[in-house]
Amino acid sequence: MARRKKPVSFRVSEVSCVVGATQNQLVYWDKTGLVKPSVKPASGRGSRRLYSIEDIFELKVLVKLLDSSLSLQRIRSSFQFIRSQSKALSSFIVLTDGNTVYFYEDYNTLVDTLKQGQTVLRVAVQDLIAEVHAKLADRQRAQVAPSCPD
Repeated sequence: MARRKKPVSFRVSEVSCVVGATQNQLVYWDKTGLVKPSVKPASGRGSRRLYSIEDIFELKVLVKLLDSSLSLQRIRSSFQFIRSQSKALSSFIVLTDGNTVYFYEDYNTLVDTLKQGQTVLRVAVQDLIAEVHAKLADRQRAQVAPSCPD
């Protein structure tokens, strides 16, 4: 009979060092439901919390957003919206301007997590310039080339 592999897990002290948060912050975020340890939640005073690698990714994003002067309340709202999507947080590119949190839904679509998913269109000006140059060159070639009778 094959034994089930235990999931890789990390203690609060390890997670604290990796993500740059204090142990008290981790406990607070767990108690308030912002980021809970998914391998083994707290089960009473003195119990050991165990975090997964995905939990660590979320916590690292959280700390990075806090470092950008975003309020914990805004981060909490953003995380709630992102979790309502069908993908893991680690699959997104997350951006902030210090006031809101955005994530890339795909290459051209940026989503504002604090405005119930309002999308922002990404326009790559360099790509548009290259497209215009290519079309102009095609038109010039078409005008210079002798017309062939049908």
